[in-house]
Amino acid sequence: MGLALTNEERFIASCEKVSEAEIRNKLSTGRYSERKAEWASSWLEKVESGKSDATKAEEKSARLGNPAGARTYLVYAAAAILMVLLLAGAAAFLKLR
Repeated sequence: MGLALTNEERFIASCEKVSEAEIRNKLSTGRYSERKAEWASSWLEKVESGKSDATKAEEKSARLGNPAGARTYLVYAAAAILMVLLLAGAAAFLKLR
């Protein structure tokens, strides 16, 4: 004898079958009706509350990207600009001489 599921319970069961990222994507792009968006938000809050602080921090840093990599890129970009300016200055100095 099976239990009858409500629409919300069926929706939550479908959320559990797919990835959390896919639910977040559909929610952020407005692909759910208002009611389903409420259910999805509620489900995501429950999922978040069940995670440890370390897991939350790891996922947040993954969503934000790697700031250390951005700093490394900035260092190389600044060094390249400095080299171009030095070469241009040397060329201008030699031309005016």
